[in-house]
Amino acid sequence: MKNPWQDLQPGILKAISKDLLAHDFYWYVEARNKNQCLFYKIKDNNIELPKKNKLPSISYIKFVPASQDYKYLCVELQDKNYVDLFLEYCNLLIKASLEIEDEQVALNVFIKKAWRWQALLSKTREKKLSEEKQKGLIGELFFLDNFLFPRFRKKISVENWFGAIGSKDFEFSKFHIEIKTKRSGSKPTISISSEKQLKIIEGTKLFIAVFGIDKSDSNESLSVHDWCNRIADKIYNSDDIIALQEFNNKLNKYGYSEDQDYSDEKWDIKEIIYYEVTDEFPKLVSGEISTAIANVNYSIDMNQLTSFEIPKEGLEEFLDDVKS
Repeated sequence: MKNPWQDLQPGILKAISKDLLAHDFYWYVEARNKNQCLFYKIKDNNIELPKKNKLPSISYIKFVPASQDYKYLCVELQDKNYVDLFLEYCNLLIKASLEIEDEQVALNVFIKKAWRWQALLSKTREKKLSEEKQKGLIGELFFLDNFLFPRFRKKISVENWFGAIGSKDFEFSKFHIEIKTKRSGSKPTISISSEKQLKIIEGTKLFIAVFGIDKSDSNESLSVHDWCNRIADKIYNSDDIIALQEFNNKLNKYGYSEDQDYSDEKWDIKEIIYYEVTDEFPKLVSGEISTAIANVNYSIDMNQLTSFEIPKEGLEEFLDDVKS
């Protein structure tokens, strides 16, 4: 990829082809320290620039909102060792606004993507998520979107999501939720990966939501990208930047990266079954098995769980009571 800053005179804006872009982007070399920059000029003076605390904080990239004769947002590279990665990052930010005519909407998308693509700026690239991990992430994001966001603040919901790093997927003070996924119509079992997953903590209730998720070619089906964007949009629109940063950090820990291509892998949620885990629920938990057993992995036959099944409305009613 050609370096657009090479041979560029410091202090002079070099326009990026307007035949390709709906908005004014420029390559720029800062005159004082020769840092490479992407310069986003805002033509509409009525548009409010974001405050610095609404912009990403990245160790070797600085975001500078400013006003002179016009308003602009400057993205400045502060460590030249990362010029190739920075160029890729800039091109992704530009691409995000290609088909958006409204300048305010385009600026919002630009900023949102700046937050989302922080993972790209880390020095390691994640491998593409396996199909099982995609389904697991989709199940957790569905629960965030449909059960938690309508009842709790976005920040609280995201803070209590521990899918990639916790013993349970959601851990609130009064309830825990474990998300399981399988192919619809497959052998009716759920897999348990540790002795802590189904351990009931005193003073809390524990529920399991089992999602039947299948691949689909339907235009109505969603990829893991689509789900991540849906949740990020809702958080961004709530103006809770801290929650958005937390959400992105947890996606990174999950191994998800937006620069991977998931466009050909779309999924349908066919069914969801809900269970309440009680003392009688079949399980192996710490404190009830030999301390000589170091790792526990087992499957539970869902045909044996009918007495623990609860309706969706029952779970919703419980969450409504907790919220109030």
